[in-house]
Amino acid sequence: MFQVEFGLQLFLTWGTLLGAIREGDLIPHDFDIDVAYVSRARSAAGVTRERKRIFDHFAGFDRIMPGHSPGRFMLRAVRSPSGRFDHGIEVFTGFVTGARFFGYPTLPGTLPSRAIRPFRQATLRGVPFAVPRQAERMLEQCIGADWRIPRLPKDHTDPAGRYACFVFLYPPR
Repeated sequence: MFQVEFGLQLFLTWGTLLGAIREGDLIPHDFDIDVAYVSRARSAAGVTRERKRIFDHFAGFDRIMPGHSPGRFMLRAVRSPSGRFDHGIEVFTGFVTGARFFGYPTLPGTLPSRAIRPFRQATLRGVPFAVPRQAERMLEQCIGADWRIPRLPKDHTDPAGRYACFVFLYPPR
């Protein structure tokens, strides 16, 4: 849908990327699917407009869960035939400026854009998905040099700071 409606390709990020690269499966304690896109816009205003268009599209179908920000939003899970809810889908905004990739909220231009695109494929539960070209490098930046070691959420330290480059994407205070 992202490619058809918006001309954007989603790629796996965060815990879903970690599971795909490290284990080829979802991480057992993860509760959502993390994906991102690289905005076509080249200004903060353009990134915001593009993200609003995407958000409004899904809001029109009542798919947005509460707690969103201009940098990320969660798509409501769909009830499966068994009556259970599948994982929700968290969508993160990314953009490129000066050949550097900015991935909300913890990659403030610390990776060159060529580390992200062109995408490569990794499999998750046997299904191929787009992942960053240098997925291992991205995981090291997001999670830490020891990303290959399985940890529980309580053992993870979140490196997210409030970077000035994302000020337009932070939730209002």
